[in-house]
Amino acid sequence: MTERIPIGFTGARGGECGLSWGQIAIWRAIQRLVPDDASLNMSWVTALEDEGISVDTPLSRVTDTVAYIMARHESLRTRVRLDEVRDARQMVARDGVIELEVVDAQRDGAAAAARQLQRRLTEAPFDYPNEWPLRVGAVRVGDVVTHAVFAICHLVTDRGGLTALVRDVLDSLAGRPNLDPPDRQPYDQALHQQSDAGRRQSEKALRYWQRQLRAVPRSRFGEPDGEPRFVSATLSSPAGDQAVSLLADRERVSTSAVILAAAAVQLARQTGAREAVLQVIVSNRFRPGLADSVGPASQDGLCVIEVGDDELGPVIGRAMQASMQAYLHAQYDPVALDALVAQLGDVDLSCSFNDRRFDMQTPVSAAVSVSADGLRAALPRTALTWEPVEHYGARYFLHVNAVPGVLDLTLFADTSVFDRAKVEEHLRGIETLLVAEAIGALTVAA
Repeated sequence: MTERIPIGFTGARGGECGLSWGQIAIWRAIQRLVPDDASLNMSWVTALEDEGISVDTPLSRVTDTVAYIMARHESLRTRVRLDEVRDARQMVARDGVIELEVVDAQRDGAAAAARQLQRRLTEAPFDYPNEWPLRVGAVRVGDVVTHAVFAICHLVTDRGGLTALVRDVLDSLAGRPNLDPPDRQPYDQALHQQSDAGRRQSEKALRYWQRQLRAVPRSRFGEPDGEPRFVSATLSSPAGDQAVSLLADRERVSTSAVILAAAAVQLARQTGAREAVLQVIVSNRFRPGLADSVGPASQDGLCVIEVGDDELGPVIGRAMQASMQAYLHAQYDPVALDALVAQLGDVDLSCSFNDRRFDMQTPVSAAVSVSADGLRAALPRTALTWEPVEHYGARYFLHVNAVPGVLDLTLFADTSVFDRAKVEEHLRGIETLLVAEAIGALTVAA
């Protein structure tokens, strides 16, 4: 049996304005993926007993939680509409009604019912101008809720803000809602960015972009062989994970910088360049008011890494420095950047790097058990898997996935310019660079 329960909510304010720069970045990503934009939706299931919340949670606790987060976070009551010149604008509602879908189940089937409900709530694209960007559900066994299910449009927040949203949900379900003021709302962020102070910040960042774009080649991969054809390959390497930790400890940099350096060296070698130019996804969460903001804050940063004829070791420090500059200059008006790129001509910005791990900027200490023999012994456990991709918005996009104990890299590539053989060569080359550098470091230390 399924029941739909309306939940009313009232926030502090409503309003209308243009999108924030982070919202524009997500909106463009969504538009590039239409009609497959549902792939960007995010969702989670909260098993209430597993979270230690309660063994007898009433449905009212879930409805109260939904009303609470809708009131607290303006991005959950924000819809996006196009104006007369087709510019996207955010419409923040002060109040409204959202439906909770309740599924009744037997206790031994509650978890499966929750997973099925999660798929149903997540699999369809959102109706951006007409639908709330949140879908909610619950699994009920008798009079007790066992699972709460949440699905959100990516426009609500990026992964950096998802942690804060989930935390607020868990606290409210436990009967302890956070009453402190939330971090900066996207509406406030948009208004700030449209101000004189926001424009000055953007202009400073764009001056950096202008300097760096001079190093960007006009063609990275050559002419495409026919229409774009996309593929996804994932390399999972236990040896690579050990090597990254060892090198990050040696160089006193983040593990993200080590992986970025290896990707830069391999990319430069395969494209015959002396530098690697990558757009890195910057969360911007280190900026005031954005640490726990439930809204999109991420933008592309431009990272130019000199490789030359060097091996991996010397490039690691350069990658860290280049990425720090990219992070510092990753808040800007995307429309102004478009004008700058158009002014400079056919600049190739087709390569991107995204570290999806939440601790990517944290230096780590290498495990004392890492040894050259151990690295070599771990190499046979490396796995490479392939998946077809109907459509993707970049020629080269390397993701670092959050998989404990494994260097897990997914490369999306346009095989009309970077074919399957080069994709495999690239991923395995990154692993080879990391492991060889780590073994060399261990040999010198010995």
